[in-house]
Amino acid sequence: MYGMRKIAVEAASRQHDVLLLAAAGEAAKLESTGIPVLSYTVPYAPGDTNASHIQDAKSMLEAVTTATKVFADACDSVTGNASIMARLQGFQADVIVATTMNLCAQVLASKLDKSFINYFPAGPIDPFFTAIYPDSNRRAFMPNPLSYNPQGGSVGISQHMTFLQRLWNVGNFLQFVLADYFYLRPLSTGVYNKHGVNLAAPQEMRRLIMHILSADFAMEWLRPIPPNVKLVGPLLPEPPKALPADIEAFLQSSGEDGVLYVAMGTLSTLGVRERKAMAASFATLPAKVLWRLALSEVPDEAAIAELGIGSNTKVLTWAPQNDVLGHSRVKAFLSHCGANSMYEAAYHGVPIVGLPFFADQPANAGKVVAKGMGVSITHKDILTPAFKEAITKVLHYPRYRAAANLISRKLRARKRTPVQEAVDWVEHVLETDAEPYLRTPEEEMSFITRHNIDVNACIAGASFGMFYTLWQLGRFACRCLPKRSLKLKDA
Repeated sequence: MYGMRKIAVEAASRQHDVLLLAAAGEAAKLESTGIPVLSYTVPYAPGDTNASHIQDAKSMLEAVTTATKVFADACDSVTGNASIMARLQGFQADVIVATTMNLCAQVLASKLDKSFINYFPAGPIDPFFTAIYPDSNRRAFMPNPLSYNPQGGSVGISQHMTFLQRLWNVGNFLQFVLADYFYLRPLSTGVYNKHGVNLAAPQEMRRLIMHILSADFAMEWLRPIPPNVKLVGPLLPEPPKALPADIEAFLQSSGEDGVLYVAMGTLSTLGVRERKAMAASFATLPAKVLWRLALSEVPDEAAIAELGIGSNTKVLTWAPQNDVLGHSRVKAFLSHCGANSMYEAAYHGVPIVGLPFFADQPANAGKVVAKGMGVSITHKDILTPAFKEAITKVLHYPRYRAAANLISRKLRARKRTPVQEAVDWVEHVLETDAEPYLRTPEEEMSFITRHNIDVNACIAGASFGMFYTLWQLGRFACRCLPKRSLKLKDA
């Protein structure tokens, strides 16, 4: 939501007419932009959905499944609201900017007969982002080289894989693809069929003009991308602003040992046992610890007291994360490794101790480790000495800070900010009348044609026929040769 907000504000500042569509729980956060907002209600309250469903997911597949169901209900809410649909029709937009993770992006584009741009708030997540079946809302047609592109939650694997790692990588890919096709596909196609949208139809495929990704190859796996996929850089990180007085005073009191910032994002929460074990470990650190916990985890001062935090630890239920990470006293970040958190740390040159939960977080933790800007631990490690050892290592080993600073320089080396570049591409689509000229031909090819299976089969058949003919000719020639008898004389 925050990345889309920035794009909308930048587009409005360039004198474009912008209309925002958001769930009721998010619409209030957009009112300060001064941009008109249409809001819709969903069956689940945003807080209940986050706490009770998505955060309990144990894998990317489970998280996507839950999100798909929520998006399906939201789409019914939008399309079933005559007032909203009339307002959208009357706005006469030239292009829609939405995320294809939300199933309603294609539904609205089809019903309004508009082209659209996919804004994806992270880097390519394979194989989630590159679904192979034609009627998927996540089919980006990006090459996905399994020989050097880690799939899914691959912590500990870089792009330079051993044979066994490549074997595991292919297995991980096949496992997700099969589950995606047989489990997720019926959910998404059910939504599209309900609304009369066939994503495999050429006219629907041509509506998707471009993918704009909030990512940078400084952190992502290197791989080829087609012309209509643009990595514009992370949209959320920015130069830090002044901190609230209490946070500033706490950070300044840290001295040379600095501060460990701890935050697990908006969806990930910790168990009571984990929180108490973490508090005990933090109390033994020489560094100060600024710890952001969700209000559901520490609803009052009594809940904070129950953790048994040390004198070096300050617990908050909210903190301006970008500004905290941009403070010179912050030496390390204990994070769930969500895409936004990973990029905010990278932008400010802060090394990471990754504690991933689900979805893309394990894959992001793998990138952090591969780039040399941090380490990754598991939830089981929280109850062992390995937890404190990992934090101590990242706090005190200079190589992690050096790697993070190198990535920071690469992210900041852009001549245009990521938000400016994103809107530049939106304007490019507008100025070229949303012509899908950057789409590669493979997007409308069948699987057999795209991979030359028919041509390769033809070549293989012709080669077999040629060698079979030569073999038969050789046998025939051998039979036609005159037979010679060999006589032996007695001595």
